[in-house]
Amino acid sequence: MKKKTADDGVAEVIGFVLIIALVVSVAAVWILFYIPAQGQAVETEHARLVTEEIADVKYGIDLLWMNGKTGTNASRVISPSPVQGTDLSGLLFLSPPLGTGTVTVTPGTNFTVNENNYVYALKIAYNSANYYSPDARIVYDGGAVFRGQKTEAPYVVIPPSTSESQVVIVAVSGGGEQQILSNIPLSITYKLNSTKRYYNSTITINSSSEYADLWNASIGATFQGTVTVVKYDVEVRGLQ
Repeated sequence: MKKKTADDGVAEVIGFVLIIALVVSVAAVWILFYIPAQGQAVETEHARLVTEEIADVKYGIDLLWMNGKTGTNASRVISPSPVQGTDLSGLLFLSPPLGTGTVTVTPGTNFTVNENNYVYALKIAYNSANYYSPDARIVYDGGAVFRGQKTEAPYVVIPPSTSESQVVIVAVSGGGEQQILSNIPLSITYKLNSTKRYYNSTITINSSSEYADLWNASIGATFQGTVTVVKYDVEVRGLQ
């Protein structure tokens, strides 16, 4: 009788150990394979979302100067971090960690108009800090939108506003660099300050500018024609 009771106790212990081993094995497979795959999918989708948001910034900026809305403020939202709500988000430590992103506003490509007028493009750059996908860099620069990764050359998502005889440069009015590292949505507010046209003009691009080659591919190494320079004030901050 005592031997049977002891055997039952050993069987329960062995069963418990096997259950724990099974749980650990399933969790290990989940953490090593499923979470990275899900995390990469979320970050890839987020990069697409930010590309659309920066394209929307371009649309909003263009709308102001096309309608002559000098002195008018407008804003758009950029999401630096992948949004919550994946099918793993309620599983605590079994959820993929969410990355962050940095949004900066700085002077961008340096243009020279007619040899003595220096114009700096308005540059709004997003840099991701991902856990699983290659980090993305998505940039609005002077009216164009570019995208790339650390391991590849950037490419044009939306080309500059140009034709054979006209080019529009969206320039920064002035002010220092703004930079925010965030995992919550940010608001980019911009105001059209002035519009100026240069007729029968020549543009050259500073070769040290980050996107000089892509600009040259769009307008030529030395553009001649009508140049429209629209200047903006820009501020980036958290949502109110």
